[in-house]
Amino acid sequence: MENIKKDFKELQVKKATLAEKHGDTKVDEDDVIQINVGCKGITARRETLIYKKGTMIEALFSGRWDKEIQRDAFDQIFLDVNPECFQRIINYLSMLKSSLEEDLSQYLQVDKDLQLIFDHTMTYFGIEHPPSSTESSGTTRDPTTNSAFERKPTVKSTWETMTFDEFPIILKNNMHQEQKAMINAKEELERIKKNLEKEEDFVQQTSAQSLSDVVSFDVRGTLMTVKRSTLRIFKDSQLDR
Repeated sequence: MENIKKDFKELQVKKATLAEKHGDTKVDEDDVIQINVGCKGITARRETLIYKKGTMIEALFSGRWDKEIQRDAFDQIFLDVNPECFQRIINYLSMLKSSLEEDLSQYLQVDKDLQLIFDHTMTYFGIEHPPSSTESSGTTRDPTTNSAFERKPTVKSTWETMTFDEFPIILKNNMHQEQKAMINAKEELERIKKNLEKEEDFVQQTSAQSLSDVVSFDVRGTLMTVKRSTLRIFKDSQLDR
Protein backbone atom coordinates (compact mmCIF):
# COMPACT_ATOMS: atom_id res chain seq x y z
CA MET A 1 0.00 0.00 0.00
CA GLU A 2 2.93 2.33 0.67
CA ASN A 3 4.11 1.92 -2.92
CA ILE A 4 0.66 2.89 -4.19
CA LYS A 5 0.66 6.00 -1.99
CA LYS A 6 4.11 6.88 -3.36
CA ASP A 7 2.89 6.49 -6.95
CA PHE A 8 -0.14 8.70 -6.23
CA LYS A 9 2.14 11.38 -4.81
CA GLU A 10 4.39 11.21 -7.89
CA LEU A 11 1.36 11.73 -10.13
CA GLN A 12 0.34 14.80 -8.16
CA VAL A 13 3.86 16.19 -8.57
CA LYS A 14 3.71 15.52 -12.31
CA LYS A 15 0.39 17.37 -12.59
CA ALA A 16 1.84 20.32 -10.70
CA THR A 17 4.85 20.33 -13.01
CA LEU A 18 2.58 20.33 -16.07
CA ALA A 19 0.66 23.29 -14.65
CA GLU A 20 3.85 25.25 -14.10
CA LYS A 21 5.06 24.58 -17.64
CA HIS A 22 1.86 24.62 -19.69
CA GLY A 23 -0.79 26.24 -17.53
CA ASP A 24 -1.69 28.31 -14.52
CA THR A 25 -0.88 27.24 -10.96
CA LYS A 26 -3.18 29.86 -9.41
CA VAL A 27 -6.53 28.67 -10.78
CA ASP A 28 -9.50 28.45 -8.46
CA GLU A 29 -12.68 26.38 -8.63
CA ASP A 30 -14.67 29.60 -8.24
CA ASP A 31 -13.18 31.07 -11.44
CA VAL A 32 -15.84 32.11 -13.96
CA ILE A 33 -14.73 31.09 -17.44
CA GLN A 34 -16.05 32.59 -20.67
CA ILE A 35 -15.87 30.21 -23.61
CA ASN A 36 -16.42 30.85 -27.30
CA VAL A 37 -18.18 27.73 -28.53
CA GLY A 38 -18.73 28.04 -32.27
CA CYS A 39 -19.43 31.79 -31.91
CA LYS A 40 -21.82 31.27 -28.98
CA GLY A 41 -20.64 32.63 -25.66
CA ILE A 42 -21.01 30.15 -22.81
CA THR A 43 -20.07 31.02 -19.24
CA ALA A 44 -19.49 28.47 -16.49
CA ARG A 45 -17.67 28.10 -13.21
CA ARG A 46 -14.47 26.11 -13.30
CA GLU A 47 -15.89 23.93 -10.53
CA THR A 48 -18.62 22.75 -12.91
CA LEU A 49 -16.29 22.20 -15.86
CA ILE A 50 -13.87 20.03 -13.87
CA TYR A 51 -16.46 18.17 -11.80
CA LYS A 52 -16.24 14.91 -13.76
CA LYS A 53 -12.75 13.78 -12.84
CA GLY A 54 -10.71 11.84 -15.37
CA THR A 55 -12.54 13.28 -18.37
CA MET A 56 -11.00 15.38 -21.10
CA ILE A 57 -13.23 18.34 -20.27
CA GLU A 58 -11.84 18.22 -16.72
CA ALA A 59 -8.30 18.16 -18.09
CA LEU A 60 -8.98 21.02 -20.49
CA PHE A 61 -10.22 23.36 -17.76
CA SER A 62 -8.07 22.08 -14.90
CA GLY A 63 -5.59 24.92 -15.40
CA ARG A 64 -2.78 22.53 -16.31
CA TRP A 65 -2.95 23.49 -19.99
CA ASP A 66 -4.15 27.11 -20.01
CA LYS A 67 -1.14 28.32 -22.01
CA GLU A 68 -1.75 25.74 -24.74
CA ILE A 69 -5.50 26.09 -25.33
CA GLN A 70 -6.73 27.74 -28.53
CA ARG A 71 -8.17 31.23 -27.93
CA ASP A 72 -10.02 33.72 -30.09
CA ALA A 73 -9.19 37.35 -30.83
CA PHE A 74 -10.75 38.37 -27.48
CA ASP A 75 -8.56 35.90 -25.53
CA GLN A 76 -11.52 33.65 -24.75
CA ILE A 77 -11.05 29.90 -24.88
CA PHE A 78 -12.31 28.69 -28.24
CA LEU A 79 -13.93 25.28 -28.74
CA ASP A 80 -14.74 24.05 -32.22
CA VAL A 81 -17.77 21.97 -31.19
CA ASN A 82 -21.53 22.27 -31.47
CA PRO A 83 -22.63 24.93 -28.94
CA GLU A 84 -26.01 23.35 -28.19
CA CYS A 85 -24.39 20.00 -27.41
CA PHE A 86 -21.75 21.64 -25.24
CA GLN A 87 -24.41 23.58 -23.30
CA ARG A 88 -26.21 20.29 -22.62
CA ILE A 89 -23.02 18.87 -21.18
CA ILE A 90 -22.56 21.93 -18.96
CA ASN A 91 -26.16 21.60 -17.74
CA TYR A 92 -25.58 17.92 -16.98
CA LEU A 93 -22.39 18.62 -15.01
CA SER A 94 -24.15 21.37 -13.08
CA MET A 95 -27.00 19.05 -12.10
CA LEU A 96 -24.56 16.26 -11.29
CA LYS A 97 -23.03 18.35 -8.51
CA SER A 98 -26.29 18.58 -6.58
CA SER A 99 -28.39 15.61 -7.73
CA LEU A 100 -26.33 12.49 -7.16
CA GLU A 101 -29.37 10.33 -6.41
CA GLU A 102 -31.43 11.56 -9.34
CA ASP A 103 -31.76 9.95 -12.77
CA LEU A 104 -29.70 12.45 -14.77
CA SER A 105 -30.00 10.76 -18.17
CA GLN A 106 -32.94 13.08 -18.92
CA TYR A 107 -30.56 16.06 -19.01
CA LEU A 108 -28.61 14.49 -21.87
CA GLN A 109 -31.56 14.10 -24.22
CA VAL A 110 -31.33 15.97 -27.53
CA ASP A 111 -33.32 16.12 -30.75
CA LYS A 112 -32.82 13.20 -33.10
CA ASP A 113 -31.04 15.34 -35.69
CA LEU A 114 -28.42 16.24 -33.04
CA GLN A 115 -28.05 12.81 -31.45
CA LEU A 116 -25.06 11.66 -33.50
CA ILE A 117 -23.23 14.97 -33.02
CA PHE A 118 -24.06 14.95 -29.30
CA ASP A 119 -22.78 11.39 -28.82
CA HIS A 120 -19.57 12.33 -30.63
CA THR A 121 -19.16 15.41 -28.41
CA MET A 122 -19.65 13.31 -25.27
CA THR A 123 -17.02 10.86 -26.50
CA TYR A 124 -14.70 13.71 -27.49
CA PHE A 125 -14.74 15.06 -23.93
CA GLY A 126 -14.52 11.59 -22.39
CA ILE A 127 -17.93 11.65 -20.71
CA GLU A 128 -19.97 8.47 -20.45
CA HIS A 129 -23.75 8.47 -20.56
CA PRO A 130 -25.09 7.79 -17.05
CA PRO A 131 -27.21 4.66 -16.58
CA SER A 132 -30.93 5.22 -16.30
CA SER A 133 -32.70 4.44 -13.04
CA THR A 134 -33.99 1.14 -14.45
CA GLU A 135 -30.49 0.05 -15.47
CA SER A 136 -28.93 0.80 -12.08
CA SER A 137 -31.74 -0.52 -9.86
CA GLY A 138 -30.65 -4.14 -9.87
CA THR A 139 -28.17 -5.18 -7.20
CA THR A 140 -26.55 -8.49 -6.44
CA ARG A 141 -25.70 -9.79 -3.03
CA ASP A 142 -22.58 -11.71 -2.18
CA PRO A 143 -23.75 -14.83 -0.33
CA THR A 144 -20.39 -15.20 1.37
CA THR A 145 -21.11 -12.12 3.47
CA ASN A 146 -24.28 -13.63 4.91
CA SER A 147 -23.91 -15.19 8.30
CA ALA A 148 -26.13 -18.05 7.15
CA PHE A 149 -23.27 -19.20 4.91
CA GLU A 150 -20.61 -18.94 7.60
CA ARG A 151 -18.90 -22.16 8.46
CA LYS A 152 -18.73 -22.37 12.21
CA PRO A 153 -15.30 -23.32 13.58
CA THR A 154 -15.20 -26.60 15.42
CA VAL A 155 -14.29 -26.81 19.08
CA LYS A 156 -10.88 -28.30 18.25
CA SER A 157 -9.98 -25.54 15.76
CA THR A 158 -7.08 -23.25 16.68
CA TRP A 159 -5.65 -20.17 14.97
CA GLU A 160 -2.71 -22.26 13.77
CA THR A 161 -4.81 -24.95 12.12
CA MET A 162 -7.93 -22.98 11.22
CA THR A 163 -8.72 -22.59 7.50
CA PHE A 164 -9.93 -19.31 6.04
CA ASP A 165 -13.50 -20.59 5.88
CA GLU A 166 -13.37 -21.19 9.63
CA PHE A 167 -12.34 -17.61 10.47
CA PRO A 168 -14.94 -15.51 12.31
CA ILE A 169 -17.18 -13.67 9.84
CA ILE A 170 -16.08 -10.24 11.11
CA LEU A 171 -12.43 -11.07 10.47
CA LYS A 172 -13.19 -12.44 7.01
CA ASN A 173 -15.19 -9.33 6.12
CA ASN A 174 -12.34 -7.08 7.26
CA MET A 175 -9.86 -9.02 5.16
CA HIS A 176 -12.17 -8.87 2.13
CA GLN A 177 -12.56 -5.11 2.58
CA GLU A 178 -8.81 -4.54 2.83
CA GLN A 179 -8.20 -6.66 -0.26
CA LYS A 180 -10.93 -4.82 -2.14
CA ALA A 181 -9.49 -1.45 -1.08
CA MET A 182 -6.07 -2.50 -2.36
CA ILE A 183 -7.49 -3.61 -5.71
CA ASN A 184 -9.53 -0.42 -6.07
CA ALA A 185 -6.48 1.72 -5.27
CA LYS A 186 -4.40 -0.06 -7.92
CA GLU A 187 -7.15 0.31 -10.51
CA GLU A 188 -7.57 4.00 -9.68
CA LEU A 189 -3.83 4.54 -9.99
CA GLU A 190 -3.72 2.93 -13.43
CA ARG A 191 -6.78 4.91 -14.52
CA ILE A 192 -5.17 8.21 -13.52
CA LYS A 193 -1.93 7.29 -15.30
CA LYS A 194 -3.76 6.44 -18.52
CA ASN A 195 -5.93 9.55 -18.30
CA LEU A 196 -2.87 11.75 -17.90
CA GLU A 197 -1.40 10.26 -21.07
CA LYS A 198 -4.72 10.69 -22.88
CA GLU A 199 -5.11 14.31 -21.83
CA GLU A 200 -1.67 15.21 -23.20
CA ASP A 201 -2.70 13.81 -26.59
CA PHE A 202 -6.07 15.53 -26.34
CA VAL A 203 -4.55 18.94 -25.58
CA GLN A 204 -2.26 18.61 -28.58
CA GLN A 205 -5.37 18.39 -30.77
CA THR A 206 -6.88 21.50 -29.19
CA SER A 207 -3.63 23.39 -28.71
CA ALA A 208 -3.29 27.01 -29.72
CA GLN A 209 -2.54 27.80 -33.33
CA SER A 210 -2.28 31.30 -34.77
CA LEU A 211 -5.33 33.54 -34.33
CA SER A 212 -5.89 33.30 -38.09
CA ASP A 213 -6.87 29.66 -37.61
CA VAL A 214 -10.12 30.82 -35.95
CA VAL A 215 -12.50 32.01 -38.67
CA SER A 216 -15.78 33.87 -38.11
CA PHE A 217 -18.41 34.35 -40.81
CA ASP A 218 -22.09 35.06 -41.35
CA VAL A 219 -24.23 32.33 -42.94
CA ARG A 220 -27.59 33.90 -43.83
CA GLY A 221 -27.71 35.87 -40.61
CA THR A 222 -26.24 33.16 -38.42
CA LEU A 223 -22.80 33.97 -37.03
CA MET A 224 -20.46 31.00 -36.93
CA THR A 225 -16.89 30.54 -35.71
CA VAL A 226 -14.82 27.48 -36.57
CA LYS A 227 -11.22 26.48 -36.98
CA ARG A 228 -9.82 26.93 -40.45
CA SER A 229 -8.48 23.39 -40.22
CA THR A 230 -12.05 22.12 -39.76
CA LEU A 231 -13.22 23.85 -42.92
CA ARG A 232 -10.34 22.29 -44.83
CA ILE A 233 -10.94 18.69 -43.82
CA PHE A 234 -12.22 17.76 -47.28
CA LYS A 235 -9.38 18.55 -49.64
CA ASP A 236 -10.14 20.32 -52.93
CA SER A 237 -13.67 21.16 -51.77
CA GLN A 238 -15.09 24.67 -52.02
CA LEU A 239 -14.51 25.17 -48.29
CA ASP A 240 -10.92 24.00 -48.61
CA ARG A 241 -10.27 26.54 -51.34
